[in-house]
Amino acid sequence: MMKETLNSHKFYAVWEYKREENDLNEASKNGLQLIKGGCFHSTFRRDHSQRYIYQLDYCTKIPDMDRYIECFQDAGWEYINSTFNGWHYFRRPYSPDLDPEDAKIYTDRESMFEMENRWFARIRAASVIFLLMGLVYVGITLLHGFPVAAEQIPLLLESIIFLLLSATFFLAWRSVSQTRRGERAGFVPPTQIIFPVVLLLLLIGCVMIIFL
Repeated sequence: MMKETLNSHKFYAVWEYKREENDLNEASKNGLQLIKGGCFHSTFRRDHSQRYIYQLDYCTKIPDMDRYIECFQDAGWEYINSTFNGWHYFRRPYSPDLDPEDAKIYTDRESMFEMENRWFARIRAASVIFLLMGLVYVGITLLHGFPVAAEQIPLLLESIIFLLLSATFFLAWRSVSQTRRGERAGFVPPTQIIFPVVLLLLLIGCVMIIFL
């Protein structure tokens, strides 16, 4: 017997919100309807009787949540839930005759850019911070000279993690900038790959600290 609800632990970075929307829309097409969205955990209900279009909004400061939801409802969007870090999930019934403008909560570039500006500068700042931390860790490692001693390997792994995160955030910032200028988006490594790599490096570093 097939489960009525399914859980997903797929992770999306802030700049991947359009990919998440596309994945949710594809899941709905295949009979999986979102009932609770989340950063690390989402829940779906199996239902082939309906199909939805999903959209996400990002806003961390909402003075009147009831009024905020009501504005979307007036535009035909059903509120699903919100996450702790400011993402809000909405949906509306799918129809092949639905006007493309009605399939989006942001129908013009200015309003979409306004939403993206709420997090856009932060990813560039994060890139710089991770870069500085990575360089500091590299410098500390180099102070001990070569070859790198076994007890310094965890420190080297941490520097690699920070530099990897810095590169990922920078590429994401550049890609979003290119898209906003109407250019082709540049390459950004998927978070579904970067996140496990970072966790693996952290795990290796922790194991080495314990046993060295």
